[in-house]
Amino acid sequence: MKHLFLLLTLLSFSLTALAQQKVTGKVKDSSGEPVIGASVVVKGNNTMGTITDFDGNFMLGVPAKSVLVISYIGYVTQEVPTAGKNSLEIVLKEDTKTLDEVVVIGYGTQRKGDVTSSVASVKADNFVKGAVKDVGQLIQGKVAGLAITNPNGDPTGST
Repeated sequence: MKHLFLLLTLLSFSLTALAQQKVTGKVKDSSGEPVIGASVVVKGNNTMGTITDFDGNFMLGVPAKSVLVISYIGYVTQEVPTAGKNSLEIVLKEDTKTLDEVVVIGYGTQRKGDVTSSVASVKADNFVKGAVKDVGQLIQGKVAGLAITNPNGDPTGST
């Protein structure tokens, strides 16, 4: 009888530990726009997570009383407890400290300190005025060390 009671007690604790709840939610920025591709991960378990869809929505099965960690580049990471909640609405705040340290490149992002080449910016006010055939001609002569040429010499060709 003592062994049966011990077995039932252990079984009860295991089922409680394995209990999962389905949590849905929406991640938005401070202006109410959905955040697409935000990371939603169970704290302490990086293999249990998802990303938000085109509308900022997510759905995830999580252990009871867990904490979700929501992060996205350029925003402050937030931790949200799920205890007793099946639906969440998370508003991410901009992280003004990291916005100056991020450089957007053609195929992703890098920290400003990790960029090994020169980085320059040209504002629309500084674009070359007049008739231009492509984007290259807009910034021709505006960035030090950048050579924009016409490869075949054809004046109607692209740079």
